[in-house]
Amino acid sequence: MGTRAGHLVVEALLAQGLDRYTCVPGESFLPVLDAIVDHGDRAEMIVCRHESPAAHMAEAYGKLTGRPGVCFVTRGPGALHAAIGVHTADQDATPLLLFVGQIARKDRGRGAFQEFNSHEVFGSMAKWVATIDEAARIPETIARAVRIATSGRPGPVVIELPEDMLYDTVEDAVIPVVAALSTSVGADVVQQVEAELRAAQRPLIVLGRGGWGAPQSEGIREFAEANSIPVVAAWRCQDHIDNDSRIYIGHLSLSTEPDLVRTLEESDLILAIGGHFGDVETGGYELLAPGAHRRVIHFAVDGFDLDRYVHADFAVQADSAAAVDALAPLRVDGARWEERTARARAAYIERSTPAPDDELGTMIAGLSAALPADAVVTNGAGNYAVWVHRFHRYRQYGTQLAPANGAMSYGLPAGIMAAALDGTRPTIVFGGDGCFLMSSMELATVAALGVPVVMVVVNNSSFGTIRMHQEREFPGRQSATTLGNPDFAALARAHGIPGATVRTAEEFRREFAEAVGSGAPRLIEIVTDVARISPTRRITEQGLV
Repeated sequence: MGTRAGHLVVEALLAQGLDRYTCVPGESFLPVLDAIVDHGDRAEMIVCRHESPAAHMAEAYGKLTGRPGVCFVTRGPGALHAAIGVHTADQDATPLLLFVGQIARKDRGRGAFQEFNSHEVFGSMAKWVATIDEAARIPETIARAVRIATSGRPGPVVIELPEDMLYDTVEDAVIPVVAALSTSVGADVVQQVEAELRAAQRPLIVLGRGGWGAPQSEGIREFAEANSIPVVAAWRCQDHIDNDSRIYIGHLSLSTEPDLVRTLEESDLILAIGGHFGDVETGGYELLAPGAHRRVIHFAVDGFDLDRYVHADFAVQADSAAAVDALAPLRVDGARWEERTARARAAYIERSTPAPDDELGTMIAGLSAALPADAVVTNGAGNYAVWVHRFHRYRQYGTQLAPANGAMSYGLPAGIMAAALDGTRPTIVFGGDGCFLMSSMELATVAALGVPVVMVVVNNSSFGTIRMHQEREFPGRQSATTLGNPDFAALARAHGIPGATVRTAEEFRREFAEAVGSGAPRLIEIVTDVARISPTRRITEQGLV
C-alpha cells in the first residue's frame, strides 16, 4: 500500500530526531497535519495564530537545542509572513527548516491562487531553497536540509511541498539519518595562539555565534580566568559566558559604552571565537579599523564570517566548540594585564548598576538577582531592551533569546517555545508596547498551552527607538512615533491570563515574585515615561541630552 507523502515528511523528520513543530494550518499541507494524528505520541505540533511568531518559535527551538527548528506554513501570505523568521535565522546563524505548502505542480506559472516563487523570495536569506516534486525524494531532501542547516555556519533552509505531491504514495521508503560532522583544532594552532598571547600586552577575547553550548561556555570561562584575559560578548551573545565571572567586562551593542570602546580599541590582540565583526560590534564599522596596530586571531565555523571588515592575521575555520576545547588547557602568564582586566570589570559593574532614580533599571536588576541562573530571558527589539541587556546578568548558556537582526515581536514566541521545552525553569518575556503588540495574538497560544511564561510589557506609549532617532535628527518635531495602546493587563485577562499594571520598582517586585511563584502564565505591564529614552538619555524639547 505504501506510505503517503505527507506521512513520510513527518517520519523523515522523526528519523532526524526532530519531534516538535510549529504551524499555522493551511489546506496546502493537510496530509502533513493528518500524519500528526498517527504520530501524535512522538510528534507535537504547536498551533500558532500568525506565521511570523510560528517561524520565530521554531527559530528559538534551534537556538535552544542546536537542532533545526521546524515550521510549517502555507503558500503566498503564509510563507511571506514567516519570512521574518528566516531572516532572523540567517542573521543569528540558527538552524531552521521552513516547510511551505505550495500550489499543485500542474498549476505552476499560471498565477494560481497564492502562487509565488519561493526560490526568488528566500534565495537571499536561506542557505538552500528546495522543491520536492517527487515523493520518493522526501527522505533524502530532508536529510540534506538538516545537514545544510546545521553544517558550517548554521542557518535556514526552505522546502516547498506541492500540495498534490503530499497525497502521493511511496513504496519501501528508506530514511537516511544524518551523522554529525566533526571538526578539530590541531596542536600547531594552539601553539600559534600561545605565541600570540605571550607577545601581547593587552589581549581581549570576543565571543560570537557558532557552535556554542554549556560546556564551551564553562570552558571559555575557565580559560579566561586562568589567564586573566578580559572577555566581551558580541551583540546578543551575553549568555555565552557567566556574567558574574571576574573576567566578563560587558557586551558590544548598538550603543557600546565609551569605556568599553576604549578597552576594545586599546587591545593589541583580539582573540575572536565565533561570529563575525558586523556593524553592531564595530560601531557602524568605525571600531577595530583595518590596518590598526593590533593582531587578530579569529576562529569561525565558516569562511563566510572571516575578513568581513576586520582582517584576521591568523584565521582558523572551526566551530566554537572545537576552538574552546583545544584552547582550554592553554596557560600563559597573565600577570602583566591583570590590573587592566580588573579595571575593565569594575567599569562593567558600575554601568550595570542602575542609578537610584532609574525605576526600570531597578526593576530589572532586582528581577535578575531574584532569578535562578537557568532562567530564560527573551526579548524582541526596542529601547526597552537596552535596560534588559544592561541590568540583567546572564549566568548560563541558553538563557538569552534575542534576535541579532533586531526583529520586533520576537520575545513572546521565543518565550513560548522555551517554556514548552522546559517549563521547570522560569521564562521571562520582555516586550515594548510596540514590540509586544506585533505578536500579542499569541496570548491565545499561551492560554491554550498553559506555559508558565511571565510577560513583562514596558509601555512608554511610543516607538521608543524611532522616537530617539527622530529627536536627534529633528528635535521637537515628533511624527508617527506616538502610540495609542490597549490596557495590556486587561488584554491578558481577556485571554484568561492574570495581568497587573505597575509604575514603581516596589510594585513590580511584589507582582513579579507572585508571578514567578505561580507556575502559570502572567503579564505585568510597566508604565514608563518616553522622556527616559535610555538609562543615560532624556528627551527634552531641544532633543536628546
